[in-house]
Amino acid sequence: MRGGQVIKSLPVPLPNNTINGILKLDINYETVVRPVLREARAIIILTASVFAVIGVTSLLRRRFSGETCRKIAHILLSNWIIIALAVFSSTATVVIPPAIFVVVNWISWRKNLFSGIEREKDNTPGTVWFAVSLVLLCAFFWGIGSPWICACGILAMGYGDGFAALIGIRFGKHPFPPPFSGKTAEGTITAALFSGLAVGIVSYFYRPDIALSAGFACGIIAASAELVSSNGFDNFTLPVAVSFSMYSMVAHPVLIPVFCCLGVTLIVLVGAFYLRAVTLAGGIAALLLGTALFIWGGAGAYCALMAFFLPCSIVSRIGKEKKAEPSSLHRRSGCRGVAQVAANGLPALIWAAAYYFTGGAGFLTAVFASLCAASADTFSSEIGMLSKSIPRSILTMRPVSRGISGGVTLTGLCGAMLGSLAIAAIAGPARMAAVFLAGVTGSLIDSCLGASCQVKYRLPNGGLTEKPVADGLTLPRACGIGWLGNDAVNFLSIMASSALSILLC
Repeated sequence: MRGGQVIKSLPVPLPNNTINGILKLDINYETVVRPVLREARAIIILTASVFAVIGVTSLLRRRFSGETCRKIAHILLSNWIIIALAVFSSTATVVIPPAIFVVVNWISWRKNLFSGIEREKDNTPGTVWFAVSLVLLCAFFWGIGSPWICACGILAMGYGDGFAALIGIRFGKHPFPPPFSGKTAEGTITAALFSGLAVGIVSYFYRPDIALSAGFACGIIAASAELVSSNGFDNFTLPVAVSFSMYSMVAHPVLIPVFCCLGVTLIVLVGAFYLRAVTLAGGIAALLLGTALFIWGGAGAYCALMAFFLPCSIVSRIGKEKKAEPSSLHRRSGCRGVAQVAANGLPALIWAAAYYFTGGAGFLTAVFASLCAASADTFSSEIGMLSKSIPRSILTMRPVSRGISGGVTLTGLCGAMLGSLAIAAIAGPARMAAVFLAGVTGSLIDSCLGASCQVKYRLPNGGLTEKPVADGLTLPRACGIGWLGNDAVNFLSIMASSALSILLC
């Protein structure tokens, strides 16, 4: 008040820092608060949708079988990851729904809370592993900024494993032998097709340049993971194997041919295991051998390995009944185990490593020659046992028991030449003669070592066998070096003949 007059106070202008503070609050709301609210709503909606799917499949159990409803829920719930790609940007929020269902699914598994996702009998914690895989994969791939790779694994698991079970239950007529009892060839093929299709479609939108090869490789890897996993653990191994295989191919494109090679090898080995041509341990050894041979020796060496393994697996099944008695003299017959895989394949791997690290062309020739020798020896033995003529010792020409090492026939020699042809042709014109000659020579060296050095045991009836035990009795050694069995002879003869090829080329 001045001179009896009231003076109206003028508005005081706000300082600049206050205005900036208000604007800053607005910006924070738009960039932080609103996205958090959006993702919170997404968490609520997606969690509710999962419960809705579980509720619907529980109702469907009144009309359809429990396993059918369970797998339908399995397939539908895997689509959660598609919505997550659209609405979640934060690693911290994307893991919340699956983390919730780790607990919920564990309670359901223990208490049979949700019948729509649990087995009627022999229940397994598969649903728990499903949620655990989601948590881990989402945390990792959202964290590195590649959430679509997580989607590859989850959708491969949902569609591949889901349809594999549905097709296997309805049409599965060709079961696998132990330890994969309960799995069928039809189900495994379905898992590969649907998993590969899921990965290929997702990849097409993000990395179309590798979609086809990635779909092929990941489909086979998914089917293999589903085959070897039990008690619901495939719900973890399958998506993890697919996602990290995909991640490896994206991060290192040079590995794409390696994963395709791995896929082809798995196809062959799963087929061989189904036909009981290889043991589980032998199959794993062959898988490692084939992959390493492809890396060190190249595509040609890998093709030569396939040209050895496939025909030899087929020829070993020809005349199986007629070979039963001669084969009983062998220490090992039937499925190929680790020792047999190593005896036939390790020489090729040694030469391939020498070629890879030195670049010497002669070592690559030795790779082909070693596989040629292994093929020639297998063909010679398998076809020779079908010969009508009496086998004779390669050193003394005296008659020997059919199937005993060191015995030869003209039919067996022709078999050795036949077994050498395919691999010699793959080796190329420059190496063909040297590889073919080394293959046949390896078969002859094998017979010489088998007749002179390989250990043999005396049967009670006076005959010879390569088995140290017969009918529960430990047999006395009749001749040969104690540690030099058939596998060791194979390895030495293959190494010797393949070394000779280096000189011939």
